[in-house]
Amino acid sequence: MLKEADINKRTHYLKGAILGTLGFCTRWAVDARGVGPEWIEVVKIDLPLQSPHNGLHGTRIAHISDLHHGRTVSSGYLRRCIERINHLDVDLVVLTGDYITYDIGGRYRQRVITLLGDIESRFGTYACLGNHDYGIRSLPAPRRENLVRQMIRAMEAKGITVLRNESTVLNIDGYPLWFVGLGDLRTGDFRPQKAFASVPADQVAIALIHNPRGIEYIGEFAVNAVMSGHTHGRRTRPITSRPWRLRNRRFHSGMYEVEGKKLYVNRGLGRVGRLRLNTRPEITVFTLC
Repeated sequence: MLKEADINKRTHYLKGAILGTLGFCTRWAVDARGVGPEWIEVVKIDLPLQSPHNGLHGTRIAHISDLHHGRTVSSGYLRRCIERINHLDVDLVVLTGDYITYDIGGRYRQRVITLLGDIESRFGTYACLGNHDYGIRSLPAPRRENLVRQMIRAMEAKGITVLRNESTVLNIDGYPLWFVGLGDLRTGDFRPQKAFASVPADQVAIALIHNPRGIEYIGEFAVNAVMSGHTHGRRTRPITSRPWRLRNRRFHSGMYEVEGKKLYVNRGLGRVGRLRLNTRPEITVFTLC
């Protein structure tokens, strides 16, 4: 016979799963201690580097994407996601964009940045931008650019390194590990030549690209792995030109091998109020090997 505490846990899980499937993320989806049951999924993956720098082996990286904080993704849910990450005790954390959905007034931007500032890891948090972070397309270009710069400054004030077509190198116990962050492909802010300009070809490099299709444009650059999001696990995408139709995505979720580079597509944490079947939100934990 189930104890009352177990019944409550199961009830919370079912609430989180049902609302999440309908497109709404609530705190019921996450058990902060990780003892479950929980709707969110922690995916653990060994990531081969194909590099002689074996001193980096064993480094653990948590990857989250597409938080989409707004009316459909609650602060309580994201707070529990951050607590869940902190309990994983990783070496560093990477974020691959779409921190908000549509947020003209800036309320959700500030809230999500405050939440992201609570992430804990040994070597910090590193981020790129997603298409929603640039603001809605109807806004004038100078206004959109101002919003992006404000967001970057606010994130960096919370200790998050935001890489917008630039790179940085970490010293992991005496071994270099490069992170390269690209601007968003859809918004036309994707400049790989600028981003990879300082990255040595013989050192380990990981690229943060919101849209996984970005890997199709970096074939000439030396990078061991690409971490991305954007798709929410959807296998198709709509084509808005006539005749309207659905097209299969080349990359929708999980691990791919593209011209000798590893590509991982994270299903994201948030939702935008749309029905999603069989696509649980995801925290990915990579172990370099």
